[in-house]
Amino acid sequence: MKKSIQKKIIVSILSAGLVTGVVVGATATAAEPSEALKLAQQLNQAFVEVAESVSKSVVVVRVAKKPGAQGQFDGQFPNSPFFDQLPEDFRKFFEQPERREPPPPPRSRGPIFDGQGSGLVYREDGIIMTNRHVIEGADKVKIVFKDGREFDGEVLGVDRESDIGVVKIDATGLTPAKLGDSSKTKAGEFAIAIGSPFELN
Repeated sequence: MKKSIQKKIIVSILSAGLVTGVVVGATATAAEPSEALKLAQQLNQAFVEVAESVSKSVVVVRVAKKPGAQGQFDGQFPNSPFFDQLPEDFRKFFEQPERREPPPPPRSRGPIFDGQGSGLVYREDGIIMTNRHVIEGADKVKIVFKDGREFDGEVLGVDRESDIGVVKIDATGLTPAKLGDSSKTKAGEFAIAIGSPFELN
């Protein structure tokens, strides 16, 4: 009789231990997503802080080109056999100028700024870095800051291999972006694309 009671007690203790182990294990497993979420939030906050730190250095680069000059994408995508499979909104954006609705007549004889991209303040004395494909062949360049200030720009030079373009504006006291050392970067590291090509602040 005593042996039977002892066996029952031992079985009960083992069962309780197993249940406790399962509960503890389940609790630990349930806590893992919470820790992962915290790490994701911290990483997201780091991205936000980087974007905020360079916001004063980001500019919009508007360009005006002579009539008939091809843009960056004109004549490329519409000739693709997959062009008709794109959503209608995308087709309208990439289709050739002659297939679009005719633009309204210009209101003035001044330059028409019909293209734009992004740039960064490189030096506080008005040196702006942008992409070569944005400013190459432009007749007029205008640099627009987040606070609404606009400056006429002069193209100092472009480099086709690196796709870098340099523009000079008549301004001082600008906030240059802090550049890093590309030789210290490694494959697999996070990278953030900074810009405002559509003026979305």
